[in-house]
Amino acid sequence: MNNAAIFSMPVAVVAAVRRRTRATEFVAIAVAAAIVAVLQCPCGAAAQDSVSVAATDGYFDVSRIDADTWAISEPQYWQKNNSFVIKGQIRTILFDTGSGTRDIRHMAGNVTRKPTTAMPSHVHYDHIGSIGSFDQVAMVDLPVNRERTADNRYTPSLSMSLWPFSSSFMVTEWWKPGEKIDIGGRVLEAVSIPGHSPDSIAVIDRARGYAFVGDFLYAGELYTFLPGADLTAYLESTKRLLADYPEVKLLLCGHGKPTMPREALVALQEALSAILEQRAAPERVWRLGGLIKKYPGQGFSILAW
Repeated sequence: MNNAAIFSMPVAVVAAVRRRTRATEFVAIAVAAAIVAVLQCPCGAAAQDSVSVAATDGYFDVSRIDADTWAISEPQYWQKNNSFVIKGQIRTILFDTGSGTRDIRHMAGNVTRKPTTAMPSHVHYDHIGSIGSFDQVAMVDLPVNRERTADNRYTPSLSMSLWPFSSSFMVTEWWKPGEKIDIGGRVLEAVSIPGHSPDSIAVIDRARGYAFVGDFLYAGELYTFLPGADLTAYLESTKRLLADYPEVKLLLCGHGKPTMPREALVALQEALSAILEQRAAPERVWRLGGLIKKYPGQGFSILAW
Protein backbone atom coordinates (compact mmCIF):
# COMPACT_ATOMS: atom_id res chain seq x y z
CA MET A 1 0.00 0.00 0.00
CA ASN A 2 1.48 3.35 -0.95
CA ASN A 3 1.71 6.42 1.29
CA ALA A 4 -1.16 8.25 -0.40
CA ALA A 5 -3.51 5.33 0.16
CA ILE A 6 -2.54 5.01 3.81
CA PHE A 7 -2.87 8.74 4.51
CA SER A 8 -6.23 8.98 2.75
CA MET A 9 -7.68 5.92 4.51
CA PRO A 10 -8.53 7.59 7.87
CA VAL A 11 -10.57 10.30 6.15
CA ALA A 12 -12.74 7.72 4.40
CA VAL A 13 -13.06 5.61 7.53
CA VAL A 14 -14.08 8.57 9.67
CA ALA A 15 -16.58 9.75 7.07
CA ALA A 16 -18.20 6.32 6.99
CA VAL A 17 -18.44 5.68 10.71
CA ARG A 18 -19.87 9.13 11.44
CA ARG A 19 -23.01 8.00 9.70
CA ARG A 20 -23.47 5.38 12.36
CA THR A 21 -25.54 6.07 15.45
CA ARG A 22 -22.74 5.63 17.98
CA ALA A 23 -20.49 8.11 16.17
CA THR A 24 -18.03 8.91 18.93
CA GLU A 25 -17.23 5.26 19.66
CA PHE A 26 -16.78 4.32 16.02
CA VAL A 27 -14.64 7.36 15.22
CA ALA A 28 -12.32 6.49 18.10
CA ILE A 29 -12.00 2.91 16.82
CA ALA A 30 -11.38 4.10 13.27
CA VAL A 31 -8.71 6.56 14.34
CA ALA A 32 -6.92 3.92 16.40
CA ALA A 33 -6.99 1.46 13.48
CA ALA A 34 -5.74 4.09 11.06
CA ILE A 35 -2.85 5.02 13.31
CA VAL A 36 -1.90 1.38 13.78
CA ALA A 37 -1.89 0.94 10.00
CA VAL A 38 0.42 3.90 9.52
CA LEU A 39 2.66 2.76 12.37
CA GLN A 40 3.16 -0.50 10.49
CA CYS A 41 3.91 1.26 7.22
CA PRO A 42 7.51 0.68 5.98
CA CYS A 43 7.67 4.13 4.42
CA GLY A 44 10.55 6.47 5.29
CA ALA A 45 10.50 9.68 7.32
CA ALA A 46 8.26 12.48 6.10
CA ALA A 47 9.82 15.16 3.93
CA GLN A 48 10.70 18.32 5.85
CA ASP A 49 8.29 20.49 3.91
CA SER A 50 5.52 17.90 3.51
CA VAL A 51 4.05 16.41 6.68
CA SER A 52 0.77 14.70 5.80
CA VAL A 53 -2.16 14.07 8.13
CA ALA A 54 -2.26 10.33 8.86
CA ALA A 55 -5.47 10.25 10.93
CA THR A 56 -8.10 12.51 12.45
CA ASP A 57 -10.93 12.22 14.95
CA GLY A 58 -12.57 15.39 13.67
CA TYR A 59 -10.73 17.63 16.14
CA PHE A 60 -7.17 16.34 16.51
CA ASP A 61 -5.05 15.56 13.45
CA VAL A 62 -2.14 13.13 13.72
CA SER A 63 0.84 13.57 11.39
CA ARG A 64 3.84 11.28 10.96
CA ILE A 65 7.30 12.84 11.22
CA ASP A 66 9.02 9.46 11.34
CA ALA A 67 8.17 6.01 12.72
CA ASP A 68 8.78 7.16 16.31
CA THR A 69 7.79 10.83 16.11
CA TRP A 70 4.28 12.17 15.61
CA ALA A 71 2.58 15.56 15.69
CA ILE A 72 -0.87 15.87 17.26
CA SER A 73 -2.40 19.09 15.95
CA GLU A 74 -5.50 21.16 16.71
CA PRO A 75 -6.34 22.73 13.33
CA GLN A 76 -9.75 23.94 14.55
CA TYR A 77 -8.34 25.77 17.57
CA TRP A 78 -7.64 29.42 16.85
CA GLN A 79 -3.91 29.08 17.61
CA LYS A 80 -3.56 25.79 15.67
CA ASN A 81 -1.42 24.11 18.33
CA ASN A 82 0.94 21.20 17.77
CA SER A 83 2.01 18.70 20.42
CA PHE A 84 4.57 15.98 19.73
CA VAL A 85 4.77 12.30 20.61
CA ILE A 86 8.46 11.35 21.02
CA LYS A 87 8.66 7.58 21.30
CA GLY A 88 11.48 5.54 22.78
CA GLN A 89 11.69 1.80 23.32
CA ILE A 90 10.99 2.21 27.05
CA ARG A 91 8.74 5.25 27.28
CA THR A 92 7.30 8.22 25.43
CA ILE A 93 7.59 11.96 25.95
CA LEU A 94 4.56 14.06 24.98
CA PHE A 95 5.99 17.50 24.31
CA ASP A 96 3.13 19.89 25.19
CA THR A 97 -0.43 18.84 25.98
CA GLY A 98 -2.41 21.24 23.81
CA SER A 99 -5.03 23.85 24.52
CA GLY A 100 -7.25 21.63 26.65
CA THR A 101 -10.23 22.32 24.40
CA ARG A 102 -10.34 18.54 24.19
CA ASP A 103 -8.27 16.13 26.25
CA ILE A 104 -5.25 15.08 24.22
CA ARG A 105 -4.53 12.00 26.32
CA HIS A 106 -6.83 9.68 24.39
CA MET A 107 -5.21 10.61 21.07
CA ALA A 108 -1.70 10.23 22.44
CA GLY A 109 -2.77 6.82 23.73
CA ASN A 110 -3.76 5.81 20.20
CA VAL A 111 -0.29 6.70 18.94
CA THR A 112 1.69 4.90 21.63
CA ARG A 113 1.09 2.28 24.33
CA LYS A 114 4.38 3.05 26.06
CA PRO A 115 4.26 4.85 29.45
CA THR A 116 3.94 8.54 28.63
CA THR A 117 5.47 11.53 30.39
CA ALA A 118 4.05 14.94 29.56
CA MET A 119 6.53 17.80 29.25
CA PRO A 120 5.58 21.43 28.56
CA SER A 121 7.68 23.59 26.26
CA HIS A 122 6.54 26.46 28.54
CA VAL A 123 3.49 27.03 30.69
CA HIS A 124 1.39 29.39 28.58
CA TYR A 125 -2.17 28.13 28.94
CA ASP A 126 -2.46 26.74 25.43
CA HIS A 127 0.46 24.34 26.01
CA ILE A 128 -0.60 22.86 29.36
CA GLY A 129 -4.32 22.46 28.70
CA SER A 130 -4.43 18.69 29.26
CA ILE A 131 -1.41 18.32 31.53
CA GLY A 132 -3.61 17.37 34.49
CA SER A 133 -4.61 14.17 32.65
CA PHE A 134 -1.10 12.74 32.94
CA ASP A 135 0.31 10.99 36.00
CA GLN A 136 3.89 11.59 34.88
CA VAL A 137 5.03 15.15 34.17
CA ALA A 138 8.59 16.36 33.57
CA MET A 139 9.90 19.90 33.76
CA VAL A 140 13.33 21.41 33.26
CA ASP A 141 15.00 22.36 36.53
CA LEU A 142 15.10 26.13 36.07
CA PRO A 143 14.88 28.72 38.86
CA VAL A 144 11.79 30.22 37.22
CA ASN A 145 10.08 26.82 37.54
CA ARG A 146 11.34 25.96 41.02
CA GLU A 147 10.14 29.23 42.50
CA ARG A 148 6.56 28.30 41.65
CA THR A 149 6.88 24.75 42.99
CA ALA A 150 6.14 23.45 46.49
CA ASP A 151 6.33 19.73 47.35
CA ASN A 152 6.71 19.08 43.62
CA ARG A 153 3.41 20.77 42.82
CA TYR A 154 3.86 23.52 40.26
CA THR A 155 1.43 26.45 40.31
CA PRO A 156 1.69 28.80 37.32
CA SER A 157 1.33 32.50 37.93
CA LEU A 158 -0.99 34.59 35.78
CA SER A 159 1.99 36.27 34.12
CA MET A 160 3.43 32.85 33.24
CA SER A 161 0.29 31.04 32.08
CA LEU A 162 -1.55 34.14 30.73
CA TRP A 163 -4.78 32.58 31.95
CA PRO A 164 -6.47 33.12 35.33
CA PHE A 165 -7.90 29.60 35.53
CA SER A 166 -4.75 27.50 34.96
CA SER A 167 -4.52 24.67 37.50
CA SER A 168 -1.49 23.48 39.40
CA PHE A 169 -0.02 20.07 38.58
CA MET A 170 2.40 17.58 40.08
CA VAL A 171 5.93 17.34 38.66
CA THR A 172 7.28 13.81 38.88
CA GLU A 173 10.60 14.34 37.11
CA TRP A 174 13.10 17.21 36.88
CA TRP A 175 15.53 17.37 33.95
CA LYS A 176 18.71 19.36 34.45
CA PRO A 177 19.48 21.76 31.58
CA GLY A 178 21.76 19.93 29.19
CA GLU A 179 21.12 16.56 30.83
CA LYS A 180 20.85 13.63 28.44
CA ILE A 181 17.78 11.47 29.03
CA ASP A 182 17.63 7.99 27.48
CA ILE A 183 14.02 6.96 26.82
CA GLY A 184 15.08 3.65 25.30
CA GLY A 185 17.30 3.72 22.22
CA ARG A 186 16.67 7.44 21.93
CA VAL A 187 18.56 10.14 23.83
CA LEU A 188 16.97 13.55 24.41
CA GLU A 189 18.48 16.74 25.78
CA ALA A 190 16.58 19.64 27.31
CA VAL A 191 17.81 23.18 26.67
CA SER A 192 16.71 26.46 28.22
CA ILE A 193 15.81 28.92 25.44
CA PRO A 194 14.35 32.07 27.04
CA GLY A 195 12.99 34.73 24.70
CA HIS A 196 9.37 33.97 24.02
CA SER A 197 9.03 33.33 27.76
CA PRO A 198 11.57 32.90 30.57
CA ASP A 199 10.68 29.22 30.99
CA SER A 200 10.80 28.25 27.30
CA ILE A 201 12.74 25.08 26.55
CA ALA A 202 13.71 22.99 23.56
CA VAL A 203 14.15 19.23 23.50
CA ILE A 204 16.97 18.15 21.22
CA ASP A 205 17.33 14.78 19.52
CA ARG A 206 20.86 15.03 18.11
CA ALA A 207 20.80 11.59 16.46
CA ARG A 208 17.75 12.43 14.34
CA GLY A 209 18.60 16.11 13.91
CA TYR A 210 15.42 17.34 15.61
CA ALA A 211 14.75 20.30 17.87
CA PHE A 212 11.31 20.51 19.47
CA VAL A 213 11.00 24.25 20.07
CA GLY A 214 7.41 25.05 21.13
CA ASP A 215 6.62 28.73 20.54
CA PHE A 216 10.22 29.77 20.01
CA LEU A 217 9.82 29.56 16.24
CA TYR A 218 7.00 28.63 13.88
CA ALA A 219 5.59 29.81 10.55
CA GLY A 220 3.45 32.69 11.82
CA GLU A 221 3.56 35.70 14.12
CA LEU A 222 6.07 35.25 16.95
CA TYR A 223 4.95 37.01 20.13
CA THR A 224 7.76 38.91 21.86
CA PHE A 225 5.55 41.45 23.59
CA LEU A 226 3.95 39.19 26.20
CA PRO A 227 4.96 39.23 29.89
CA GLY A 228 8.41 37.71 30.33
CA ALA A 229 9.40 37.98 26.66
CA ASP A 230 12.87 39.38 26.00
CA LEU A 231 14.30 40.17 22.56
CA THR A 232 17.91 40.13 23.74
CA ALA A 233 17.47 36.73 25.40
CA TYR A 234 15.65 35.54 22.25
CA LEU A 235 18.67 36.39 20.12
CA GLU A 236 21.12 34.76 22.53
CA SER A 237 19.02 31.58 22.63
CA THR A 238 18.93 31.49 18.83
CA LYS A 239 22.68 31.87 18.59
CA ARG A 240 23.17 29.10 21.15
CA LEU A 241 20.90 26.68 19.29
CA LEU A 242 22.79 27.32 16.07
CA ALA A 243 26.26 27.10 17.61
CA ASP A 244 25.79 24.23 20.06
CA TYR A 245 23.57 21.95 17.99
CA PRO A 246 24.93 21.78 14.43
CA GLU A 247 23.23 18.37 14.09
CA VAL A 248 19.77 19.96 14.16
CA LYS A 249 18.25 20.07 10.70
CA LEU A 250 14.52 20.07 11.49
CA LEU A 251 12.52 22.22 13.92
CA LEU A 252 9.29 20.82 15.38
CA CYS A 253 7.06 23.84 15.99
CA GLY A 254 4.29 24.64 18.45
CA HIS A 255 1.78 26.19 16.03
CA GLY A 256 0.69 25.96 12.40
CA LYS A 257 2.82 23.82 10.11
CA PRO A 258 4.53 21.24 12.33
CA THR A 259 8.04 21.59 10.88
CA MET A 260 10.53 24.19 9.68
CA PRO A 261 14.08 23.67 8.35
CA ARG A 262 17.23 24.74 10.19
CA GLU A 263 17.52 27.70 7.84
CA ALA A 264 14.58 29.29 9.67
CA LEU A 265 16.81 29.61 12.77
CA VAL A 266 19.39 31.46 10.70
CA ALA A 267 16.65 33.78 9.44
CA LEU A 268 15.42 34.30 13.02
CA GLN A 269 18.90 35.32 14.14
CA GLU A 270 19.09 37.88 11.35
CA ALA A 271 15.60 39.25 12.04
CA LEU A 272 16.22 39.63 15.78
CA SER A 273 19.60 41.23 15.16
CA ALA A 274 18.01 43.72 12.76
CA ILE A 275 15.39 44.68 15.35
CA LEU A 276 17.90 45.14 18.18
CA GLU A 277 20.27 47.08 15.94
CA GLN A 278 17.36 49.24 14.72
CA ARG A 279 17.86 48.19 11.10
CA ALA A 280 14.36 46.76 10.65
CA ALA A 281 11.35 48.80 9.51
CA PRO A 282 8.16 47.62 11.23
CA GLU A 283 4.52 48.21 10.43
CA ARG A 284 1.94 48.93 13.11
CA VAL A 285 -0.73 46.30 13.68
CA TRP A 286 -3.54 45.88 16.19
CA ARG A 287 -3.11 42.76 18.31
CA LEU A 288 -4.66 41.72 21.64
CA GLY A 289 -6.05 45.17 22.35
CA GLY A 290 -3.03 47.30 21.47
CA LEU A 291 -0.86 48.64 18.68
CA ILE A 292 2.18 46.42 18.16
CA LYS A 293 5.20 46.64 15.88
CA LYS A 294 5.35 43.85 13.32
CA TYR A 295 8.76 43.04 11.86
CA PRO A 296 9.15 40.84 8.77
CA GLY A 297 11.09 37.58 8.78
CA GLN A 298 11.63 34.73 6.34
CA GLY A 299 8.53 32.56 6.75
CA PHE A 300 7.53 34.26 10.00
CA SER A 301 7.11 37.71 11.53
CA ILE A 302 7.98 39.14 14.95
CA LEU A 303 5.57 41.16 17.05
CA ALA A 304 7.18 43.49 19.59
CA TRP A 305 6.53 46.73 21.42
